Amino acid sequence: MEINWYGLSLILISIVLVVIFRKIRFIDLFVFFIPFNSTTVISLSGVPVNLPLVLFLFSFISYLTLSLFKFKIRYNKEAKVSLGLLFFILFAAVLSELMPFIINGDYNVLDRYNSFVFYAEEVPLFPDIQWITQLLYFIIGGLTVFLIVVNYRTKTNIFKLLRYLISGIIFMIFWGWFEYFCFFSNINYPYQIFDHIGMSRNGLLIASNGFPRMVSVTLEASYFAQILIPITPFFYWFCQEKRNIIFSPSFYKRLYIVSIISLIIAQTSTGVLGFLFIIGLLLKNRIKRFSKKVRLFLLIFFIVFCITILVLGIILILEKSNNFSGIERLKTITYGIKYFVDYPILGLGFGVFPTYDFLINLLVNLGIVGAVPFIILIINIYTKFVHLIKLNNINKYIYRAGLESFLLILLVSQLSGFIYHSQYFWIYIGIAISIISFSNNKMEKVK
Repeated sequence: MEINWYGLSLILISIVLVVIFRKIRFIDLFVFFIPFNSTTVISLSGVPVNLPLVLFLFSFISYLTLSLFKFKIRYNKEAKVSLGLLFFILFAAVLSELMPFIINGDYNVLDRYNSFVFYAEEVPLFPDIQWITQLLYFIIGGLTVFLIVVNYRTKTNIFKLLRYLISGIIFMIFWGWFEYFCFFSNINYPYQIFDHIGMSRNGLLIASNGFPRMVSVTLEASYFAQILIPITPFFYWFCQEKRNIIFSPSFYKRLYIVSIISLIIAQTSTGVLGFLFIIGLLLKNRIKRFSKKVRLFLLIFFIVFCITILVLGIILILEKSNNFSGIERLKTITYGIKYFVDYPILGLGFGVFPTYDFLINLLVNLGIVGAVPFIILIINIYTKFVHLIKLNNINKYIYRAGLESFLLILLVSQLSGFIYHSQYFWIYIGIAISIISFSNNKMEKVK
């Protein structure tokens, strides 16, 4: 076992904060440190255990301890349908692990773990501890959603959740810009503080154009973008309220602008596509505020903008299809479709063949038994958001922000891959379920 003293010091600080301040819980600190997926605490037999994972374990143990102490399991009744679907999906994932035992070498699968996909070849599928490891990541993700939903059940608690998440993301953005400051100031970037297993673990990651990619405290630039993109709707809609909601409207406005710029500076295709999606949402949300002539102009501009996005997307796909990364992505998706057609019920078993998208990933790894409930969960969340927005009450702004955030994390996952092993995907799913689940009698007006 190897200890990383930088990561361990953050754990010790977290414990001290929880002990001294009664209002601070491990789940709060878990949410704050969710972007720090490149910060390790310990390495077990060469396998790094990062900071968010350790804080998740602390949060889950705290939940179990408190439940046992009070002889009562805390459960969000308003979210029983969503949580029921979630646990069925987890059960389906566990059940799918029977497939490698059933197949037991009678079917060849592309080896995703022992070589680059570009060079990988199909090998007989046998039971392997690697599949169990991936299943554990998936279960931890599902339990992350559960912890978020049961701990943040009222509007006040949801704002507390967002306060910690936004604060952690603010630090992530700050540290990303600090990378650029070090680059232009010719200062040695102190990567050893937070980046222990990411792409900046040996210093600044310089792109082919000579400028650093914005990695910050995350594993890589695309992770930076994936974390940042779904939080921007909260910046926009909280700013529109013209009153303090956690932070001031002017602060949200600056944060929104800095976030959009950061997505470009990060120098990743995920960031560029995220930038285009956010600008598209901005145009959609503001078009009704203008006169008919201006609306017509903006509508034409938006149509041209959408066509531009489509053209850029096609160009990006064509460019990627001719390089190493693009061929890998295309290869996993095409092979994934083939494997799903051959084993449609339970798939190949969760974790056997991750693909660089969301939908095919679900189908090939969970089969119909697991993928269909996941799709039903997504539809259920979406329809509830639409219904709540139509009510047109004082909480409409948070429903709009929650819906756009939910759609963005799904869109990012479809384009960049289902990052089930990093808890930030599950945090955003948990936020969406929490927002649609607080009932009318729990809706508190924010002062």
